[in-house]
Amino acid sequence: MEDQIKFRDSKVLIFKLGQIEYGVHISQVASIERMQAISITPYPNRPLHVLGVTSLRSVVTPIVDIRAALTGESLQQTDITRIIIVKVYDKEIGLVVDAATDVLELPPESIDYTNLLESKDASYLLGVSKLENRLVILLDIEKLLDDTTNLDELKQMVESFINRKDSAES
Repeated sequence: MEDQIKFRDSKVLIFKLGQIEYGVHISQVASIERMQAISITPYPNRPLHVLGVTSLRSVVTPIVDIRAALTGESLQQTDITRIIIVKVYDKEIGLVVDAATDVLELPPESIDYTNLLESKDASYLLGVSKLENRLVILLDIEKLLDDTTNLDELKQMVESFINRKDSAES
């Protein structure tokens, strides 16, 4: 029930992975960055869907290919590829998506909370918003990252990266 309240009378950022549109609550979004403008530093022994880290506004941020995390397919970068910086457990994480298309106010009556995929594997699916000619799958980004990425490992990786960088500079 708490998840349903999250999207009532709320704005969501709509993004695409392939032709499928997804929505995340705008309060979870810190910024949207152009992929071409970001330099990502890979590190060894990372999961394939974790591309590496970057420094955005002096914050070391892990970058996750969310398509690879969900489907196992890597994202093909284009001019409209974006990195959505989300706040998860007081940390910033970058999610690489095909495109960030718009911000919408979802009318409560457009959202279907019928959980057709009641399984632990899909606990991050909150519902579907049925708009005029489109469907938007609503995601709980914290649960999605918990389910697809080891967040504790990402936090440790960021801390290790910062410590190595600080050691090298002193």
